Amino acid sequence: MKSVLTNIRLDAKATNDCIKENKSLIGFDFYTDIPQYSVEKSDVDYIIVFKDASMNMPDGTYTVDDGIIDRVVLKSYEKNVEATVKLYMESDSHIKISNGIPAKMDFYVDRTPLKNILLDRKIALNPVYKKTTKSPTNLLPQVPMNDIAKKTSELLNLLNAKPFIIGSNYIDSFAINDDVKYDIAISFATEVSLKDESGFKIYYDEQNDKAKMLAEILNKTVERKSPLNNLGIHAKKYGDEFFETPIVTVVPAIENSRLDDAHLRDIDYRSKIALAVFNGILEYFKSNSFSFILN
Repeated sequence: MKSVLTNIRLDAKATNDCIKENKSLIGFDFYTDIPQYSVEKSDVDYIIVFKDASMNMPDGTYTVDDGIIDRVVLKSYEKNVEATVKLYMESDSHIKISNGIPAKMDFYVDRTPLKNILLDRKIALNPVYKKTTKSPTNLLPQVPMNDIAKKTSELLNLLNAKPFIIGSNYIDSFAINDDVKYDIAISFATEVSLKDESGFKIYYDEQNDKAKMLAEILNKTVERKSPLNNLGIHAKKYGDEFFETPIVTVVPAIENSRLDDAHLRDIDYRSKIALAVFNGILEYFKSNSFSFILN
């Protein structure tokens, strides 16, 4: 009798226990027993072949996007099921088997190679404080903004970056008033719309090309995680003087939209935004390191 793959578990939340241990988890659940399998490497990816097995789900791609794992591609052919774990970079893995109903194979990928990108990077995180709110449910904006900043900081700390959470009443006050030389600075703020908008947007310092680059990357990484509309990136002036530090502002939702307000209250949504911002920071430093090597 063939083993039947009944479920694939993707644990890609910013607060999951695996990420706190610098591991990423892909779980495979089988109806009874784990079939015989093989694991091979193809460039940086892992290919797991379950032999004499079938699955009760269609072939397809399952997105993870947690900084180290991009996605998992499942397909069945002849008498086998093949799972290709697509990685962003080279990393080690290990497997844990748990017998039972269902029988579980947990495939872990080591996240510590990301330390090579984030080591000692100084990152300012500014959850903006507001005394009033236009929320239809009276949600104070600093509540979700503080939570997103905290979760982003935790992800960065795990990989030896140096995040600084600096809550303020102003989007750019940390860049003007603080003596620390940051590599990048990110504010988190809500925005009141007069256009009945719903969605997320990114602002960047119009005087800094690196800020625009960071905003473009964050726009893409947030789009991959957020179900809300992408309202684009927008230039703004952060004070009269030029700031060498790239400064951006992430607006994860519109303050006076009922739909957006519901998302801001959702802990899972905040977790997704934190992971999206983390991914954007990671991609920014990877891009800058590559540009440095080319130059």
